[in-house]
Amino acid sequence: MDKTDLDRRAAELGLEKLARDHAADLDRALTSAKVMAGRLPRDLHWAEEPAHTYSLTPRSDKDHDS
Repeated sequence: MDKTDLDRRAAELGLEKLARDHAADLDRALTSAKVMAGRLPRDLHWAEEPAHTYSLTPRSDKDHDS
């Protein structure tokens, strides 16, 4: 991806400062995302997508299965 295209894409995403300070990292991330998106199955139904959930609140001892 050339610098003009990288700057345009960064602006579209609201990442102008990131593009200025970390252009190589942003370029690598955008390229990687494009490759990974291309590996996704095209016939994957939305219900088959994995749902990862995270909790920011600690669980009490009674919530844990022992």
